[in-house]
This record gives sequence, C-alpha cells and structure tokens, in this order.
Amino acid sequence: MNNVTAYLIFMLIAIVFFFLGAWFYRFVLWYPRGRKSVTGAKSLVGKDATVIRDNGTVLVVRVDGVNWNARFNGSNRPQVGSVLRIKDVNGLYLILEENTGGN
Repeated sequence: MNNVTAYLIFMLIAIVFFFLGAWFYRFVLWYPRGRKSVTGAKSLVGKDATVIRDNGTVLVVRVDGVNWNARFNGSNRPQVGSVLRIKDVNGLYLILEENTGGN
C-alpha cells in the first residue's frame, strides 16, 4: 500500500467521522432544545397565576412567589384571589386566560 492510498483512506475515514459528528450533534445535543423552556419568562406559559391586586388596567399576579404585571383579555374581569392560567408573555406583561382545570 503506497502513500497515496493511505492518504485517501485517511481522508475517507475523516469525512465519515465528520458526518457522524454532525449527526450526533443534531440528534443528541440539539434535540433537547426543542422542549419547553425551563428558564426565563417563557417558562411561565401554562402555569397558574393568582391575582393579588387589580390596578384598573393592569393586574398584579403572583407566580412561583414572584409578582408580575398581567393583562386579561377575557370578558369578565377576574377578582382578587382568582387563579388564572398564563397564556403568553408579551414583554414584561403576562397574558392570562381563564383556568380550565388541568394540573
């Protein structure tokens, strides 16, 4: 086996390992990033929030011991003490919907 053949075999093996590494990165390391956020404001979506104060235009709710400003887009304004579901996060405001049970 001469040097050219050895070089070609080495290059072929390097290319195969490169593509295996790319496949490994894509399916093993990148896959968990498609799951629900576990940190930041987006992780609050789907959790329950308790109304602690109504300022007229903005609600103040408590989620996991932290107070947030929130907006409610429903027809009946919730009372203080109501438990609502977080639908979305818009800037520093939580968007709330009526709690339909669940957890």
